[in-house]
Amino acid sequence: MRKALKDWYEIPFCDTHGVFYDKTGRMGSRPDELAGGDVRIDEKALFSVLQFGAIIPPLSPWKEIRRLIPGYRYRGSSLDGPVEIDRAARSAGMTPEQQADEIERLTDHAIRRSTDDNEDPVLLFSGGVDSGLIASRLAALGYDNSLLLNYSFGENDPESLLAQAMAKHLGLRFERVFAQRDLCACLDEPGSIYPQPFGDSSTPPASNLAYATVERLDGKRSLILDGTGADGAFGLVNKIAVWNRMVQIPRAARSAASAFYNRFFWHRPGKPEYLLRIFQRSVDMPFVSAVLAQNPLAGFFYRKIWAREVYELLEDWVGGWAGDSSYHRVVAVDLAMICSNIFAQKAQPILESNGHEVAYPFLQNEMLSTAMASIFNWKMRTPKEPLKQSLSRYVPRQMVYRPKSAFVDTGFEVFYRNKFIEYLRSAADNSSPIAFALHRKPLIEACDLLYHKKKLPGQTLSCLWAVTFTDRWYRTARRRSR
Repeated sequence: MRKALKDWYEIPFCDTHGVFYDKTGRMGSRPDELAGGDVRIDEKALFSVLQFGAIIPPLSPWKEIRRLIPGYRYRGSSLDGPVEIDRAARSAGMTPEQQADEIERLTDHAIRRSTDDNEDPVLLFSGGVDSGLIASRLAALGYDNSLLLNYSFGENDPESLLAQAMAKHLGLRFERVFAQRDLCACLDEPGSIYPQPFGDSSTPPASNLAYATVERLDGKRSLILDGTGADGAFGLVNKIAVWNRMVQIPRAARSAASAFYNRFFWHRPGKPEYLLRIFQRSVDMPFVSAVLAQNPLAGFFYRKIWAREVYELLEDWVGGWAGDSSYHRVVAVDLAMICSNIFAQKAQPILESNGHEVAYPFLQNEMLSTAMASIFNWKMRTPKEPLKQSLSRYVPRQMVYRPKSAFVDTGFEVFYRNKFIEYLRSAADNSSPIAFALHRKPLIEACDLLYHKKKLPGQTLSCLWAVTFTDRWYRTARRRSR
């Protein structure tokens, strides 16, 4: 995509694609459209991926290329100002039933706007609240031929079996797909598939779902709906409140306790590790960054000299449109960065490169506006209560109010594959394109622990995945010839 500088842009808050430009004013939809052989790795972008799992705009993987910032208006590459958020005053004072009605109205609007004149859509369907709500609205709106595609981790996967029962209750078509690719396949050529590096260890099943979906649709171009964003929009208030209470603990006490994390606990899963990593994040980072960082290992696995500048970029980005409240800023960053630039990236490039269109009802501007307005106006007994209230109108309550497993390989099998360990060792090698930002000794120690099947904490694994994926991305990124 190339557009003239005279064009006006209003970048959505939750921009899952990106518009990039170089110093000459040329613009493109991917950094590699603009990157020649003389581009240099942007150190702050690299730190951003390793710390947060995503590159914070306006950074890109390359120093010479920048991104138009989501939530802002532009004339060409010239910043014109933030997009105003509709604070959705109508949401104040709503009863729980009215809140559920409002969620249904917003979801219906997003579905209708996405489908347009297309045939009934395909829904990536886990059977959880988010995809379940979209499925219930598809049924209510008369999209009777919609196909619900479910990724199963095995023939007896309980989540998949429940998803099938929910689809049957809604009267919609249900199909189960399974992995056809090796867990490490997404590490082979990530730079040729994904526009930017990102860090998410659920990329293996998510990319496998995307390829299985492409194979199932067999060349038929489809609109694909994805429920990403509901947790960020309506499920974070309690988490933020816990963080607010935690930072009331005297900083000196948190700092003293966190000193033990990197020395003794980064490789020891359990409650002490969990508490110490929270303390570590709280003393090392500003509040919003601490809540949303993917790991506390800056300074241990990777260098942190760029940390302050990156934290300031994050605050500057959302501060222009989210407001001063820490609650609003955390929700804004979760939707605009975590959901849009991590979660959505695992499957979207694969699906779109095969001719499909992907839509995210919970990442639309109107949904974000309502989410921001709901923070202090909607009292929820449980996270995502209005969504649960809506869905329970159409399926049995026990399908809705229940524990839900995350969409991950619960055994973390990918980390113990020889191929992953080899890739991680290569990232720690001096020949790695990102070696300048890494600390080799602890990474090699992590490789040895994985080789010996040592169980490691979740955020340690998350960091090791980000290191490995990012190294592989830079090694395989395709830059055009000048």
